[in-house]
Amino acid sequence: MLKGIDIGGTFVKVLWEDGRKQKYPLGELKEDKERYLERLAEVILEGSPKGVGIAVAGFTSKEGVVAYSPNIQVLNGVNIRELCATHGVECVIGNDVTVGAFGEWYHDHRDARVLTFVAVGTGLGGGLVIGGAPYDGVSGTAMEIGHHTIVVNGWQCNCGRMGCWEAYCSSYGLVKMYTTLGGENTRDYEIIERAKRGEETALRAVEEFKKYLTVGLMNLVHILNPDRIVLGGGVIEGMGDLIGDIEERVKKVAQDLPGSAVRISFSKAGEFAGARGALALIKQRIADS
Repeated sequence: MLKGIDIGGTFVKVLWEDGRKQKYPLGELKEDKERYLERLAEVILEGSPKGVGIAVAGFTSKEGVVAYSPNIQVLNGVNIRELCATHGVECVIGNDVTVGAFGEWYHDHRDARVLTFVAVGTGLGGGLVIGGAPYDGVSGTAMEIGHHTIVVNGWQCNCGRMGCWEAYCSSYGLVKMYTTLGGENTRDYEIIERAKRGEETALRAVEEFKKYLTVGLMNLVHILNPDRIVLGGGVIEGMGDLIGDIEERVKKVAQDLPGSAVRISFSKAGEFAGARGALALIKQRIADS
């Protein structure tokens, strides 16, 4: 049986071909590389899968090497494909949001000619599917849109650069917006809940978040001219109706011709978007071989 695995900053999520879902809290091991990799290998091999699709949060090469993962630095330099090959498991590996984008197209949006997936959670990532094929660039790192600059000399991102889109549109970006506006230091989901209850500072923070999200999405519309943008990730999912007007906002600021071509949807996959895409990718690989 096949399975898809999403290696995230806090959890490793697994989706089996028969629909079973599993979550493993590996975030607590991120300070101990040896233990982390041992546990990761156990998760990959558990259940003796015929093949595995793996989504990784970070800059991941076509050879399966994690060059840099801002939020899972224990994986920096690790060749995950080699880890699988050592145990005789066929695998396909890619950036988590690129893989997630393929899952969105494969399951829900096969009518889309150019689909962009934007996931906002611990960080911000992007994926692109053109004509049903995931686009990952020359070295496998295309669509690291969270690290394109939207504010010169702006807030510091977890990648170390200044003014990245992720620095504003992410869980930690929302927290910074809230505290900058005078709110207490609390978790992103608590800020969202306070906004839903009508707290003024939380609502202002969400409004600022949406302003930067709109700018980044407008950039994607102008650069890629997609017919579908799918939004997902924990922060987006948590906001719910608070973000329901985002398509209208983007169309308002985008040029008319590319703006009129795009529709903005919300992912139905929830927190298993990466694992679902990874499963779709290994199924496609085996079908093509």
